Parts: sequence; structure tokens; C-alpha cells
Amino acid sequence: MAVERENLYRFPWSKTDNPGAWIEVTDICDLSCPSCFRHHLEGHRSLDVIKEEILTCQRHTNCERIAIAGGEPLIYPEILEVVEFISKQGMKPVLMTNGHSLTSELACEFRKAGLAQFFFHVDSGQQRPGWEGKNEIELNELRQYYADMVWNLRGVLCGYNITITRKNLDYMPDIVHWSSKNIQKVQNLTLIAVRALLVSNGIVYKAGNESVDVSGLSCSTDNSSEIDITSDEMLEVLQRANSNLLPCAFLNGTVNTDTNKFLVIVPIGCKHELYGVAGAKTVELSQTLHHFCTGRYTSFTKAPRPSKSIFLLSLIDSKVRTALKNLLSASVRNPLRLFQKVHLQCVNIVQPTEIIEGEKNFCDGCINLIPWKGKMVHSCVLDEYRMFGKLIRPSEY
Repeated sequence: MAVERENLYRFPWSKTDNPGAWIEVTDICDLSCPSCFRHHLEGHRSLDVIKEEILTCQRHTNCERIAIAGGEPLIYPEILEVVEFISKQGMKPVLMTNGHSLTSELACEFRKAGLAQFFFHVDSGQQRPGWEGKNEIELNELRQYYADMVWNLRGVLCGYNITITRKNLDYMPDIVHWSSKNIQKVQNLTLIAVRALLVSNGIVYKAGNESVDVSGLSCSTDNSSEIDITSDEMLEVLQRANSNLLPCAFLNGTVNTDTNKFLVIVPIGCKHELYGVAGAKTVELSQTLHHFCTGRYTSFTKAPRPSKSIFLLSLIDSKVRTALKNLLSASVRNPLRLFQKVHLQCVNIVQPTEIIEGEKNFCDGCINLIPWKGKMVHSCVLDEYRMFGKLIRPSEY
């Protein structure tokens, strides 16, 4: 099913008015993930430098949430101080973690420090002790463990990042089905296609006029079919299993504006059943009202507030109207459904940066910009700046 943009809302985010930003506290990690785009160059970074970068993010992007990443931020000695500092600046700290070092006791400390959300990276490509060789269905057990842990904190959100490769592409519906069954516990699911630099066919890369060797980078591959997964293909896989998973919003590419770099699906349901999805009008009204009231755009709510008030938007949103009809039908079969809490979830489908005619095709309105030497750059190519001083490109361009 082709994506019909005329039925979607284009997020109004820009580089200087954006709901999100990104910082990295360390480039050390306790797991190994194929195609990781971060390399061990600095180790743990200074807390004072990190605090200055947080203020830079706030000043340059008008962000309301900051993702704390690495490396693995859980092993950064002063990670709780970073979370607390972001929270005290009136922003939402989000921890991007593999969860390997997380305990229930530490999770409670993060809640006390003001953490808004855990975002766990759990997928079959990781070399995770005790989970080697597990497929995505089997890994739902581990995802459930973290979801239950965060749920017990009350007031902290839970999300997941899943790297999609040719090996686990067909497992996407199983992951989404699991998250739907946990719609009350899991607020966000991001499915992001694997990214890498192609090093086959005699391609030579340059940083400015200098040739650079990228063959030793962890984010390089000689298999072009592994890195050509698109957001449209991922959506098609999901819709073959559930045709009701319709996107409501998008971001386009910077070089090829026809690229759907960021597609968003907003399921509506309870823990027993999905009733439908929100449409473009719901997302547009949410973004517009939030910006009108706070002066900033939003990427998620501070705390989950399950409510059937979403169905008031059926007056302006046909997809919400369909969800309401499905709830009423379900209530005829089981009247108890009328008394069950209704939740929203956000499923993101992301096509990472690729090179088109020698230029990087980024998300236009990327929510993951990071400070580097006084300017905001795309976090997904930070190591190109760290290692080569600038973006790299194929030499024929």
C-alpha cells in the first residue's frame, strides 16, 4: 500500500524549533551491535561539558526533550546528575539504553532524578549475554521484563528502539503485536532500518579533498541489499499483517523530498484490543495546541493519562471515528470494554540517512540534532565529524 501524503500531517519541526535534541555522555558500551555508528574515541565525557551542551541544545533548538545516549549511558558515572540537570532546566530527559546494567533499584533512582522515559534498544542483532541466537519473538520476553520494571515506577514512560535488518524484517509484525498487547505499558516503539556505508564496487570516500578509509568502520558493509530497506517497505510488511496500521504523520528527506524518512502510526486501544489509529487531524491539533500553550512542539506527553477523551476528536478525525465505532462494537460483545482504559501508542518507522547524488539525505526536521564545535549536527553522522572533521561522501561527487 503506497503512502498517500495528502492524508498525512507533515510535522512542522525545524532546526531551530524542534521538540527534541540529543547528547552523548560516553562512547563506551557494554554490548556489541553490528553496524553501530559510534566508535570508542573519547571515553566518558566531562560533566561540565555535557551540561554546557544541554544548554546549547535548549538555546539552539527550543527543544522540550533531550535524549541521553552513548555508548551506553548507564555506565557513565554521573548519569543521574545529567538526568537531574536536564529536568531542572524544564526539559524531559530520555535515556537511550540497552538496559543491560539496569536494576530495579537504579530505575527508582532515575525516577527520583526526574527521568521522563526509558528508551530500550533490544533486538536480535545485539551480542547480549544470555540471549545469543534469540529471534525477535523470543526477545519479547526481555522486552516484557523491562516494560514491567518501568511500569512499576509509575509516571516514567517506556519505549523501544529496534534495528531492522534483512534478518528480522519479517518479525516486525510480531514486535508490533507484542507492543500492542502492552499498550498500557509501552508508549513508544521505533523501528529503524539499519544504516551503513557501502564499501564495495570500488567506492572511494572523501572528507573534503582528503580520501578516507571507511572499510574499518563498524558502520560499513559490502552488502548493498542489507542497507536499502526503506520506510515504505517496512510499512508494507506491517500492513500485510494488519492493514489497519495506517500512518498519520511524516517527515520527508532533505535531498529527496519524496523520501518518507519518518512515518508515525498512533494506535488507539486497550490491553485486550486495538480499536484503530489516530489520523492526521489529531496529530496536527495536538502539535498546534501544545505549541500555542507552551511555545514548543512535543514528541510525547510527560506522563501517560489513559482516557476516552480521544474520541471527542472523532468530530474532526475520520480515523478516530472508526476507532470509536470499533470500541462500541466491542462493547456490544463485552460491555466491560466501556469501562476499560483507552491508551495511545506511538509507532515510528524510520529510514536513516543515505547518500543520494553525493549528498546525505537526512530527516528534514530531525529531532536528534547534537552539538559539535558550536553547531548542531545530525547525531547519526557525529562520528564522521569526530573522525574526519566533516561529512564524508563518495569521491565521484
